[in-house]
Amino acid sequence: MPKNLLRRLRIRKNQSGQSFVELAIMLPLLLLMLVGMVEVAFTMFIYLTALDLTREAARFASVRDFNVLDPYGELNPTGPVASCGTDEGGNPITDPARCACLDDDLHFFLDAACFFTDPKLNPFIPFDRNTDDVVITAFTVAGGHISESHPGAGYWSLNNDNWKKDCYGNVVRSAPIFSWSDIEENFVADAPADKGLVLVEAFYCWNPVAYLPFISDYIPSKIRIHTYTFMPSPEALPTPTPIIASP
Repeated sequence: MPKNLLRRLRIRKNQSGQSFVELAIMLPLLLLMLVGMVEVAFTMFIYLTALDLTREAARFASVRDFNVLDPYGELNPTGPVASCGTDEGGNPITDPARCACLDDDLHFFLDAACFFTDPKLNPFIPFDRNTDDVVITAFTVAGGHISESHPGAGYWSLNNDNWKKDCYGNVVRSAPIFSWSDIEENFVADAPADKGLVLVEAFYCWNPVAYLPFISDYIPSKIRIHTYTFMPSPEALPTPTPIIASP
């Protein structure tokens, strides 16, 4: 056999072996990149969905009176209540938060939270009452400064202040994310000095789809997603004090 032909065959074998080695090195990296792209896409979808839900809830709340708490007359009624229907599995619904989504009465806070708790309004994000939360606050602004927040406690929480905790139940904060001064810093100078605002916040624990054990030291198994929306609220406008003329 000619020497040139043998030399060519050896070169081809070496090149073939080198290609397999390169593939073995690069394939795990390519798979990791692919998994990462899928994970980022799912996370962005969940974040944008939660953001859209806060917007819808804020729009709903912006044109309603935060003093209306029908039919319970309480900010956070404790259950169970009389069955108001059945869920997808045919079980009776006795949770006040779910019943508020089914009746014709207006409970300002519970009805606004329905955008998260009602599977018909929120079919994409399973809302866990043990870890997730919805926080709603109305603000009265007088003279360019916040004078009151509603309800009287300063905020309304759907699920026992879960917003203060991380996804594992550890308390990580004690004060609201937005302080009065933080909100006032974003007021526009030319805007009316007297106004009303409503803030809806969602705190959701997202479980990554492609959770990989070898990156668990860098990415937690649960990620806390926080979205929020501010909207004007005419019902929160300061009440003018009538001027009585002296006799």
